[in-house]
Amino acid sequence: MRRSQLIITGLMLMLLLGAALAAPRPASYGAVPWFGWGGLIVFIMLLGFVGIRLDTVGRRQRVLAAVEEAGKSFRAEAAEAPFPIVDPEGPAYPHPVINPQTCIGCHACVEACPHDVLAIVNGIATTVAVEQCMEDTSCQVECPTNPKSCIVVNTTKKIAERKVPRRDQRFMTDVPGLYLIGDVSGVPLIKNAINEGGAVIDYICEELARERPNGAAEYDVAIIGIGPAGLSATAVARQRGLKYIAIEQDQVVATIQQTYPAGKYVFFKPETLETKGGIALAGPGATKEEMIKSWMETVSSLNLQINEYEACKRVKREGGVFIVETEQERSKQRFQYKARRVVIAIGNRGAPMKLRVPGEDLKIKVTPTQAVLPAFCTRCGTRREGENKFCHECGTKYVAVIPPPYEEEKTKYRLVDPNAYRGKHLAVIGAGNSAVEAAIDLAAYRSADGTKIVGWRDNVVTLVIRSDFKSDLKLGNKMMVYECIDEGRIKAYFRTTVKEITETELILMDARERDPKTAPEKARIKNDFVFALIGGEKPTGFLESIGVKIG
Repeated sequence: MRRSQLIITGLMLMLLLGAALAAPRPASYGAVPWFGWGGLIVFIMLLGFVGIRLDTVGRRQRVLAAVEEAGKSFRAEAAEAPFPIVDPEGPAYPHPVINPQTCIGCHACVEACPHDVLAIVNGIATTVAVEQCMEDTSCQVECPTNPKSCIVVNTTKKIAERKVPRRDQRFMTDVPGLYLIGDVSGVPLIKNAINEGGAVIDYICEELARERPNGAAEYDVAIIGIGPAGLSATAVARQRGLKYIAIEQDQVVATIQQTYPAGKYVFFKPETLETKGGIALAGPGATKEEMIKSWMETVSSLNLQINEYEACKRVKREGGVFIVETEQERSKQRFQYKARRVVIAIGNRGAPMKLRVPGEDLKIKVTPTQAVLPAFCTRCGTRREGENKFCHECGTKYVAVIPPPYEEEKTKYRLVDPNAYRGKHLAVIGAGNSAVEAAIDLAAYRSADGTKIVGWRDNVVTLVIRSDFKSDLKLGNKMMVYECIDEGRIKAYFRTTVKEITETELILMDARERDPKTAPEKARIKNDFVFALIGGEKPTGFLESIGVKIG
């Protein structure tokens, strides 16, 4: 019953009661006295009020339950399709917005974007082609800062969580005795990497002190990857008196060397974080050269032994020790090291991306002409350290010999030494800074600061580019590569890709063709070596192969 109906009914009953009281009162009516009838009327009214009250309470509870259920459903739907963050000053369609105050310039968002919307400008990620955004959202996913420095606005897409390797507070992975530090852990900060490198060795020292020595292990710790994190760990291991083996597939701090241009001033973010590892990083920032010089002085002063250009191929655990299998890039020699602990500091870029074309796995026979010192002592078998000419164990003099002929991969995924190629027909595949710099170095000699060309090599260099030069190509690199093209030292093929690699030739096709088997040839050029510099895949496969969980 509605409230208005209840009020009208009550008024009518009150009028009837008043009329009854005002009329002459018979002694009784129907054998019931007048006051009996009055009490009956009041009882009926009270009974009606109670019924209405109970009905109202029930209806209210049902409405509240329905509202609560609707609220739960709305919250669930909101979680599935979050309300978009809106940029009132930018375009209405989805696009990334960068917070310059928290961006660390790690290139993660730039490399993740498949449409060249972002670029690094003055060390900070910047939106340079907002109209090209296709709402991929991978830029926000790969941003490692917390909170995110790269946010895709005006989108209702659900942004996936960034998957990083699992490790505990002491940097140990799901594999007991195997640790993960630096960029590969998901936080690409130089300061953070240095601190983790120092801290992980202290944790290992504590653990080894509680264990009995293991005679099957040659080393206390194997450190794989010598960037800022690995170099810091190596320095602290040397200071703590641990027997270590340090392995780097490129050169020491190669990522820093290759990422930043000459003279680049690097800001050490965050400003409030102090470094406590094995290498120095003082002040708000420094040029790349000053930073690397300081680290190399530490290498020299501590006499750190680092195996450069030696790639880790496998890590396995047997009998309580880790067996680390490696391969030296130049000689192709394979080595095994047994260690009680392993520290992985390989950075966030693992195996190079492949062209996936016929002939990519071709090997060619190479006959060396230059004598080199042996890797091991011919008398006692001790590994030669650095450029030592005498064995530090037995004193035997190393005698330089010409290595025997060996097979070498025709397709390479990094340029180690441009001076190793003379009078060759060389092809570089890629449009980024590393590819362009490799093409320049194979075609010309650069000044000490790397800013201008001072001479020409006798190689014939071809540069194969799928579309055009990348938007974040450094201005200096673009100027020098165009100078090489204008001088006829580099032949550039734009909107072109590789169809097939043969022993003596490189076959090209139009990049718009989808099937290399049926695509017509665009060009066929003489070729000795191919450098596929099209980026690197994350080391997820390598980490999972050694038992590290990603999630």
